[in-house]
Amino acid sequence: MLEYGNHFDLSAYNILRLRRNLENAGELESLLLEGDIGGGLAIKRQICIPKDEPKAFRIDSSIVAEKVGAGSGGFSRLVCLRVHPMFTLLHPTESYVSFTSIDGSKHEIWPESGEQFYEGHLLPNGEWRLIDKCLGLALVNYFDVKQVYKCLIHWGTGTVNLELWSEQRPVSKQSPVRITHCYKVIRSS
Repeated sequence: MLEYGNHFDLSAYNILRLRRNLENAGELESLLLEGDIGGGLAIKRQICIPKDEPKAFRIDSSIVAEKVGAGSGGFSRLVCLRVHPMFTLLHPTESYVSFTSIDGSKHEIWPESGEQFYEGHLLPNGEWRLIDKCLGLALVNYFDVKQVYKCLIHWGTGTVNLELWSEQRPVSKQSPVRITHCYKVIRSS
């Protein structure tokens, strides 16, 4: 299985397009990146500020099979797209993750919880929040539950990863694995 994360080291990508002020396309700013991840696979990532949400940014990531071996039927080996940003916490002991699961149960996960996976009916129902009680702010991560197979919260020393994982499956040019998600900072209640 190949896992590929959410690294924004631009040296690993070819910058295909930088678009600015594309109001007709529904975006204010947009950056399209592509990187070769080996085995005939490429990761494509578009980062944009949507016109209808200028205080948010959206990331559309996908793994696509550009070239596959003979006899493969046009599909790659099994792959899993793993979006795994790391956030540095200003107030590590006063920060936590909050979400409502698909089954309606409510969760608050604090740093002492360690690493936690959520999938199936316990998967966040399309959003989760990283809340800093001292600042009174939350970073909300919105995503499509149809694209996300499991979520992982990993607490480090003064950091947290909020990971979105796709299902594990073969991909082709016509059937990439994709995760689209959006971040927005809001006042927490």
